[in-house]
Amino acid sequence: MKEQHMHAWHEKITRKTNSPLNIIISPVEFGTGAHWHKEMEIVYIMEGSMEIGLHHERIAMQPRDLLFIGSCDVHQFFASPQGCKKIILQLEKSIFENCADEVFTKRFDTPHLNSENPLMAEGLQTLHSLFERNALDIYEEWENRRHGCDLAIKARVNDMLTGIVRHMPMSPYSPEETIKRLEKQRRLEDVLKYIEQHYESDITLTSAADVSGYSVHYFSRFFKEATDKNFVDYVNEFRITEAMQQLKDGDASVTDIAFKVGFNSIETFNRVFKKLNGCTPTVYRSKI
Repeated sequence: MKEQHMHAWHEKITRKTNSPLNIIISPVEFGTGAHWHKEMEIVYIMEGSMEIGLHHERIAMQPRDLLFIGSCDVHQFFASPQGCKKIILQLEKSIFENCADEVFTKRFDTPHLNSENPLMAEGLQTLHSLFERNALDIYEEWENRRHGCDLAIKARVNDMLTGIVRHMPMSPYSPEETIKRLEKQRRLEDVLKYIEQHYESDITLTSAADVSGYSVHYFSRFFKEATDKNFVDYVNEFRITEAMQQLKDGDASVTDIAFKVGFNSIETFNRVFKKLNGCTPTVYRSKI
């Protein structure tokens, strides 16, 4: 079983091949902080449940749910202690060929397709069936690696791309929205990279605002709008995500890990960890 723990905040997608498609089969319980990438992303839940942050919402994802994440959309995977088996497809712009600009300059009107929602329009139910069938076929080919699996996966992906281009409800960004969106993402990328590189030290709102080029007051509002959380909470969640990885991979004490990831007191570390994961670091380590 393949799994990937994402911790980059402008995520640089690493591929095993030269294909413009990246496939992740992930049963892991780790969350990821708010991040974005140029690739479009499709998430299909196979088993378990989790929450995904997108467009300032925490979307409750259940088995058989699909979520479509547009290029450069800031999103977050919240930790799921019980585990959540999911298929993630990351699609480069080039894979859409001559339809690429049409798709990548639009937003998804209905990004969450929930098969159990009786109010979902018939057309969306048909789309759900199309994407679900192809996602499961991709999973089977990916796992079994039979002769010709790359061709089979490409065929299934093309079916999904056609469904997006022809039938997925989407609305275009205006040129002004596109320029503004890209500028904000550039500034956000600078700040998130700064956090990633300095989380072990004392990061202040003022220092992050300086990196963004905004005033402290404007930056505070900008960051909240972009990530759906205030700056301090975001930094603490980033630190907790790093701590979870260290609890899993190493044998350092909980106290050592707390200070290593940037907390100034073990009490604060334990409180924030329990708030985010529903258990203490010690209990969490005993379960993995």
